[in-house]
Amino acid sequence: MKSLIETLENGIRLDGKTILITGASSGVGRALALACADVGATVLLSGRNVNALNEVYDLIQSKGNPEPAILELDLCKATEVEIGNITQVIKTNIGALHGFVHCATHITELGPIRHLGLAEWQDLIKVNVIAPALLIRTFEPLFEVSGSGSVVLTSDNHALSLDAYWGGYAISKSALNAYATLQSNEWADERPYRVNIITPGPINSPLRSKTHPGEDRNLLRSIDSLLPTYIYLLSDSSIHTSGENFSYSP
Repeated sequence: MKSLIETLENGIRLDGKTILITGASSGVGRALALACADVGATVLLSGRNVNALNEVYDLIQSKGNPEPAILELDLCKATEVEIGNITQVIKTNIGALHGFVHCATHITELGPIRHLGLAEWQDLIKVNVIAPALLIRTFEPLFEVSGSGSVVLTSDNHALSLDAYWGGYAISKSALNAYATLQSNEWADERPYRVNIITPGPINSPLRSKTHPGEDRNLLRSIDSLLPTYIYLLSDSSIHTSGENFSYSP
């Protein structure tokens, strides 16, 4: 485990890079999309809420940053073919991809594992594990065009602690961690790509408001505290960093 990066070194930018971010309509994904655009990246905004994605698009444009693109995709409903088609859209319209960040997440009401039915299990595993794995598989040809590829997956501290009543969500995030380790090991032998994990810890986010509704969110760290780590991992400065989990250490 590595600690989150608090401040970016001077000169770290993403000029000329194309970065796809799932869950870009709100929370960490939205904040990261704006931050990546501010440091020169062309951001591909992926999510299911088109109106919210349009708002992010307009904010990026209003700053004079590189023009983003919107890729509507509901990971709960997407078929394997639809996920694969994303690559063709990027290849045709942009050409290459330098980075992929999975911020989209699915969580059910917290409670005993025995309360989860087949549909709940399927949605948790599909959005939190299967979808990013399939997207990464389809993105490899685009990484090859760009000459490198950086994947950053967003996990959760409950994937490590496996606390009672976090159920399928904690299990799915634990599976995501295992996937990242395996993929990093395979790429180390075959490809010049890298994959790392960020485990945010308690932050003032929409997800946190669902799981801890009575909490004073003003006492939590802001989403912005995560952004230096994401940008570092997407930049060329982290080109030799793979298979790591960057986690908040109080």
